[in-house]
Amino acid sequence: MRQPNKHGSGGEGHPLLATVLVVLLVVGLGVAWFQARSRVDRQGDQAAGKCVEGPATIPIIASPDIAEVLGEIAKRYNATRPVVRDHCVTVSVRPSDSKVVLEGLRGTWDTESMGPHPVAWIPQSSLWAAELTTGKPNAVEGSPDSLASSPVVLAMRSEFADNAAGKLAWSDLPGLAKRPNAMADFGLPTWGPLRLAMPVGVAADATVLSAQAIAAGVSRTSGPLTAAQAESRPVADGIKAVLDAAPTTPEGAAAPAAVAISRADPRRGMHAVPITEQQLYLLARTGAVDTSMRAFFPSGATPVADYPVLRLADDKVSAAQSDGVVDFVDFVKMPAQAALLTGLGFRTERAQPSMGNSAVSFPAVRDPLARPEAAASAAITKLVFR
Repeated sequence: MRQPNKHGSGGEGHPLLATVLVVLLVVGLGVAWFQARSRVDRQGDQAAGKCVEGPATIPIIASPDIAEVLGEIAKRYNATRPVVRDHCVTVSVRPSDSKVVLEGLRGTWDTESMGPHPVAWIPQSSLWAAELTTGKPNAVEGSPDSLASSPVVLAMRSEFADNAAGKLAWSDLPGLAKRPNAMADFGLPTWGPLRLAMPVGVAADATVLSAQAIAAGVSRTSGPLTAAQAESRPVADGIKAVLDAAPTTPEGAAAPAAVAISRADPRRGMHAVPITEQQLYLLARTGAVDTSMRAFFPSGATPVADYPVLRLADDKVSAAQSDGVVDFVDFVKMPAQAALLTGLGFRTERAQPSMGNSAVSFPAVRDPLARPEAAASAAITKLVFR
């Protein structure tokens, strides 16, 4: 009788053992593959960390009211030693007046007087994007992303704000500007005519944005203001009436005007000025204006300073620099950095300022003014800076 093979040789074998061996072999190959892949990934990371393509600087120009905090955020960003497209990138932020930047970008950028050519520009509002792209349609890369926002309000004394609640719309301002006793409509007959400041000096975005709100109100449009509406006679006459009646403002700027309103006798001084909510918040927080001042939201769509990030499409800007701007903006929007912005009174996509003060309460903006067509924005800007 034939004896069984004790060592399992021959054709019968053990199928379970064979299966286990196959599984172990497959697992072993898989582990080896993942280990090899991991080594390749780490080597790639190490190569990137060594800046294979060298360093890249990313100069950004920003509106003066947000440039300082963005500079602090840039220091945080640089401390993370970011690498973009195998370049070690460094972001720098400097302030500049938007009119000066626009002139440089439209013409020849003078590095001696204006510093390095910017990779990105963050003005206070999109009106500057419209100004730039109207003359140079391909000057901006992609669709600008809003970094922060602040609605435009009228800074005024509390007596005026309390009496004007529900009675004053943006579209009312041209008519009120023409009347010698307009303040009587608000129970303030001794204050005389409405003296609404309309500063057109440095950082006059709030003035232009308020003019856009007036134009939208006069045109009775709920959508984006069109070029035809902006260039219409009623809009031109309305904005002209407000500008002609406007008193001279200190330094041609909104903040000094707000300070003057808080200190002057309302029977002789200015009564209101368009200003961003954020600027008025800081003025009240620092005591530059007294507790009598209020942020007033006229009826109608609310204009908003939106701080767009304009990535400049220029042969002086590399792909690594442009992508670096995107990476920096993503960093700015992270909670820790957004908290720096909201702490100064800016609104962001993910967070709002947690506390107001005597002048500003940060109410929800339920009806933001639609961004005008670029040609319409340019037409309104031209009317203001006539």
